[in-house]
Amino acid sequence: MRRLGIALSTIVLTLGAMAGTVAADQPAASTFIAVLNSDNETGVCAGISNSARGVAVFHVTDEATGTVEWKLVANNLPGTTIAAHIHRGQPGVAGPVVQPLVFPAGNENGVIGTGTFTNPALLAAIRADPGNYYVNVHTAPNCPGGVIRGQFGDHGP
Repeated sequence: MRRLGIALSTIVLTLGAMAGTVAADQPAASTFIAVLNSDNETGVCAGISNSARGVAVFHVTDEATGTVEWKLVANNLPGTTIAAHIHRGQPGVAGPVVQPLVFPAGNENGVIGTGTFTNPALLAAIRADPGNYYVNVHTAPNCPGGVIRGQFGDHGP
């Protein structure tokens, strides 16, 4: 019986050590999400409409080059979409654009934009500190400074 106990203890310790190794070897995140709403926006259009919402999904397709595919979905945006960007900035603070998200202007509901970009430095920075980056969408004529915004790493309600 004592041998069985020692054998089981050895197995448990070995599996525990292996689990630690597996956790350390986890690949980097390949999908990033930002949940956007008007309450997160700064400036004149902050909280303009509780019904204005969206989500931005970014999927890494080539780790070596930093290539990312993205999709932006939104609903109930006032005005006409004119731009979207990834910015560097903490929650509640307007920050500089670090990556434009280029799409045809005009959609206010549904998939408003899709595309790809290659930016390995930005990908590394978002991985290192996702809460320091956000996505926002701009509309004209209502909210050219931004109508909805969401931080990376904050998946909303």
